Amino acid sequence: MVFGSLHFITVDGSEYSFKALGEFVILRLSSTTGSNIFTLQGQTDRLRIDSKQIIEIPVMVRMAAFHQGIGKIEWRCSEEEDGLQVFVDDVKVPVTVVVYLGEKDFTVHCTSVTRCAAVYAGGLHVVVWRGVGSNQLAALVEVPQVYYNRTVGLLGLWSTNRSDDFLMSDGRILSSADLNPPTEERLQYFGLSPVPESLLFSQPPLVPLVPTSTDQLLRGTGPAEVETLLRACEHHIQCVHDALASGSSDLGLQTLDTMKQYQQRAQIYNMPPIVTEPTVIRCKVSSTVKIQVVAQDPNGDPITYALVQPRPPQTFIGSDGYLTWTPLSTQPVQLTIRISDELTSSLLTPILQVCNCFNGGTCQYDSIAENHQKGKFQVVGCLCPKGFSGVFCGNISDVCQGKPCFRGVNCKSDLKPDQFTCGVCPNNTFSMGKEGYKCFEQMCSPPFPFPCHKDATCQSMKDTYNCTCKPGYDGNGHNCTIDECAWLSTCPNAKYECKNKPGSVDCLCRYQKTSSSEGCNNVFNVSVNWKRTRPDGLEKLIDILWMGFQNKFYNASKKILQQGSILGLDEYRINVSSDTPHWYVRDYLARVSSHFDIRAIEVDVDECKAKESVCVPPAICTNTYGGYRCICNGTDVDETQVVLRLVLGIGIPLLLLLLLVVLTWLCCCCRKTVPAQPPVLPDYIQEQYNPPPFNYSDPALKYNTHCSPRILDNITITPRYRLR
Repeated sequence: MVFGSLHFITVDGSEYSFKALGEFVILRLSSTTGSNIFTLQGQTDRLRIDSKQIIEIPVMVRMAAFHQGIGKIEWRCSEEEDGLQVFVDDVKVPVTVVVYLGEKDFTVHCTSVTRCAAVYAGGLHVVVWRGVGSNQLAALVEVPQVYYNRTVGLLGLWSTNRSDDFLMSDGRILSSADLNPPTEERLQYFGLSPVPESLLFSQPPLVPLVPTSTDQLLRGTGPAEVETLLRACEHHIQCVHDALASGSSDLGLQTLDTMKQYQQRAQIYNMPPIVTEPTVIRCKVSSTVKIQVVAQDPNGDPITYALVQPRPPQTFIGSDGYLTWTPLSTQPVQLTIRISDELTSSLLTPILQVCNCFNGGTCQYDSIAENHQKGKFQVVGCLCPKGFSGVFCGNISDVCQGKPCFRGVNCKSDLKPDQFTCGVCPNNTFSMGKEGYKCFEQMCSPPFPFPCHKDATCQSMKDTYNCTCKPGYDGNGHNCTIDECAWLSTCPNAKYECKNKPGSVDCLCRYQKTSSSEGCNNVFNVSVNWKRTRPDGLEKLIDILWMGFQNKFYNASKKILQQGSILGLDEYRINVSSDTPHWYVRDYLARVSSHFDIRAIEVDVDECKAKESVCVPPAICTNTYGGYRCICNGTDVDETQVVLRLVLGIGIPLLLLLLLVVLTWLCCCCRKTVPAQPPVLPDYIQEQYNPPPFNYSDPALKYNTHCSPRILDNITITPRYRLR
């Protein structure tokens, strides 16, 4: 607000006087981006009383408000009479009592010929009125909340903090001590800081103003007169200043009346502090609780805290709003806190919930045991531990009253709380843990853990139990196992013999008299002549065999070259299923050799495992590349000697027997000429000793074909023979 000669009250409430002639920015509002939206500008001149007497003090004589997008409104003192002149966009508007001028987004509302207001659609109000008997104007501005922290000018920065009210246009702040305004000399720089706009087009003063400060006026006046003026002005220094500077007490009283109207308006529009917490304070007897009072003033005024008498003992509240209280008993008390701003205050009387549990009881703040002070003081209930009872757990309870022992068993309370002793369990029952507390008839049922195997049944007996394996299981009841060999699918096929053992089985090869872990499979030697030397030949061969045989191919390993090995050939040892003959492996590798850089291949069967050897015990058969060896006491057995022994031991007796049969037949039959014909044998028998590439019509070599999608047709196989 601006009033008198020349006094200001900033938006945040700072009061000061400014003495200068010219045009000044009273208030300027900006947008969020910093652009100017509204400007209220004023022109000051020397005070004139009754249009005759001129006094050397400044007053506001013209004002103009400009709003972007709306236009300009100007207020002047009427020259013919004690009234106002109003101009809208430089067009004079007649001013009469209660005249309304409606325009777009604003209205000029005149309540008298000396008082007119500009009301804008956004909530911005500017009220201007003229003083009685002089040329001074006063103005009151109401600023919407949207312009918080976006005001500059003689009405200061709106921030609810008086320390930054005097913000200059260059960003500097005129500091002051204890929130008092700066001196009148320093305020000259503040008033000249915002550059005014071209709204009034006034001429600069021809004669500069020689102001007299308030301190000089008071020092030049007697103490008695000053005291009289203070009483008349109700201790408002602005009223005293205007009365002394103008020499007219009426002007001083006009200033006093303006300040009273402002205070009344501030009280009407002032909102008391709003208190949100605490609504309930919970605490224990002899324990200190510290809690913050949460309050906010809608007007942004400073807030103070105080306790209303009579206050409870051991209670204190600080300037930061933290309340400290130590209840000494459950005697009812009432706690009231006053939260005040500069004009009004709010009272807070929270609900006090006090707990006084004994013997380790737990406070139950949701359970109210006693209610006092119309619900403002409450004593809460307690959750008692075992062995105690009562509202506040002050009584020792009789544990045996609830009959905690087994039915029919005597209970005896001990000296310690929650302790008791039970008698012995009845006949044919037994206890688990504490004697007589719980008695059971079955040791095979919960809460006892099941004592037998999961595949066994349990039978309770007096003080003991008996475990028996279920039908189909073997064992002592604590360890029961099932015979998995009863299912034919346990082992892969009939070549294996199933041997049962606890928890699992062993599938042993029926036709292999060795402890080898290779299983019932065929073992072949494969010689590969790669087109180029490759260190990854074993991995490549495994990939090729896996594509052709899949689950019928087991594994492969590379043999170390020995003396006598053919250079350029890599020798491998492969394991395949027992129903996969060596010639099938050879044919497959021959057909795909052109696709995998294979120049030549040869597959050799393990004659020892295939039982194709004719070693006679105690000679041991040892497979070699391209054949086998019969070893006896570490030396080879000559194969011709073996054949000779067979001929002498078996062939001669058979010939003698055949000769005897022929002679007998000749003697018993009639003489008859029978043409000699050679015996006719099946083809496969006649050809069974043919040299390789084998007799494929031999049933022993019949083979169930595999699904080998990678085998290429229409490729002529070039047989390659081994060197011996």
